Amino acid sequence: MKAKMTFKDYNDMWEDAAANAVGHGGVSMPADMMPKTMHQRHKKKVKQYDGRTKEGKKFIERILARRNAREQSKISTK
Repeated sequence: MKAKMTFKDYNDMWEDAAANAVGHGGVSMPADMMPKTMHQRHKKKVKQYDGRTKEGKKFIERILARRNAREQSKISTK
């Protein structure tokens, strides 16, 4: 750094944001960083019902029963 800098020299070297700014949330700091493979194992997996399994068949029965009950209630209220 020069001993006597002009304002123009100082202004030219000024940064808008620091190179390691984390205020915007785009950078994960090492303390909470999780590697991609760990993150994939860590993420909750959404179970999808398969109609061929026992619990899937029960699920579909519940859906159809509720649908029929709704239809019956619509008919009875008319």
